[in-house]
Amino acid sequence: MVNELWAKISARERFVVYGAAGVLVGWIVGQFMATYNPCAGLNVGAYGGSFCSSYSYFGAGTAGIFAILGLVAAIGAIVVLYLKNAPNMKITWPMPVAQILLGVSVAALACGALVVLFQLTSGLAAAPITMWIADLIFVGGGALMAWGAYQEWLLTKAAV
Repeated sequence: MVNELWAKISARERFVVYGAAGVLVGWIVGQFMATYNPCAGLNVGAYGGSFCSSYSYFGAGTAGIFAILGLVAAIGAIVVLYLKNAPNMKITWPMPVAQILLGVSVAALACGALVVLFQLTSGLAAAPITMWIADLIFVGGGALMAWGAYQEWLLTKAAV
């Protein structure tokens, strides 16, 4: 079934899928690899370890909210593409699907840019390199989504 759906998706829409996968990978890298544990390697069993907790640089504060919103936008783009191309789906879209994809993709890119902006203004001097790698993947995925959706939208404008 996946191959069937993949065959129906245009080359420009595939960029949206690749970008959404990049946003997901960037979010996972940021959540699970860009953390700091002050007690890593220490024997804190005598103290109960209650003062030791992991801190995710990627998901801290307002940046974390926009990271989740960017992830939701990427998932939304995948859902729109699935609903557009799934067999036995007859949906009356309120606007052209290319325009919906463009809006969702630009929202993912904007959320990624805001994540980086909030992290830069938070003074994260000791942030691990994995946070910056996650940022690069996250924003790159959003940019790839937006570029593919824009190309698809341009094609619909040229056909009119």
